[in-house]
Amino acid sequence: MFTIPGLLYRQLVAVIHSTFTEDNAKWFHLTPFRRVWRSAITGCEMRLYDELYTSDAWNRAHDELQKQSRSDGCKLERVIAGLMFWSDATHLAQFGDASAWPIYLFFGNQSKYTCACPSSSACHPIAFMPTFISKFTKKKNYDDIIAHCKRELFHGVWKVLLDEEFVEAYKDGIVIRCYDGVCWRVFPRIFTYAADYPEKVLLAAIHDKGNFPCPQCLIAKEDFSRLGLRSDASRRFTKIRQYFSDRILAARNAIYRLGCPIKGNSFADILGPLGLDVYSIVTVDLLHEFELGIFKSVFRHLLRLLYVIHPDTVIQLNEQYGVPSNFVLWKRCNSSLSP
Repeated sequence: MFTIPGLLYRQLVAVIHSTFTEDNAKWFHLTPFRRVWRSAITGCEMRLYDELYTSDAWNRAHDELQKQSRSDGCKLERVIAGLMFWSDATHLAQFGDASAWPIYLFFGNQSKYTCACPSSSACHPIAFMPTFISKFTKKKNYDDIIAHCKRELFHGVWKVLLDEEFVEAYKDGIVIRCYDGVCWRVFPRIFTYAADYPEKVLLAAIHDKGNFPCPQCLIAKEDFSRLGLRSDASRRFTKIRQYFSDRILAARNAIYRLGCPIKGNSFADILGPLGLDVYSIVTVDLLHEFELGIFKSVFRHLLRLLYVIHPDTVIQLNEQYGVPSNFVLWKRCNSSLSP
């Protein structure tokens, strides 16, 4: 047992309370709904998936909350504080080893367009994880132990954040007098956790690039070649990961008491009995998994094909990006977009 100092954090309940009493809370959506677009020509309706507070997950959570029994006889209206966490270990300098590991909190009650504005104060830093002390990582051939210690550090920080006050708020809610003077009973609910793949491995407590590398399902690595096929969608639902506490306890007993080689999860241990599925909050990271990953590689390959056909085709492609008219939230791109 050793202690890693340097944890800086804010209590989640305090952040929720202060956010709901600020002026920005006037833009919060407290009652979920489903957004539908109707064509003016054909009259056909189409469901729009744009915000968290219009999703099926939020609507289901809201319905379940309203059906929950009132043990204390409180007559206040019950609403949800949609929590969206995000963390990313970052190097702070190109030369040197200065780094930071922040954890941020966004509220799904706000529009994603508001959250995307740096001046909106929609991003709330709640913790800075301490770095793993270098003196414990100098020895070689301890990669599995170091990986296990980093996972323990990650979930140790979340055990501090998911304190008893937050658990009580998760079960019974907290009464907040909001910016408009109206009192609500607010129930925090965790909907998403955005992170890159190494941190998803820590969050889901799985083996990095193991036989089942996906943090959400149990599709084997040898079946990755079948992705995108018609049967792929059904496999993702039939092989969803489930948290089995008895297996986790058996594994930890083998590690700590029997000394077996290393090859709990705070979210599942603390909030699992209250209905939280830790694997359902892991979201697709568009930046690392798509824009800087699959799409970037495919786009570069397509550009190489255009260069082989004729160099002028790349110029024509750039011109096509300037053809669409300006949108309300988009600006025209005048510069070259090819890498």
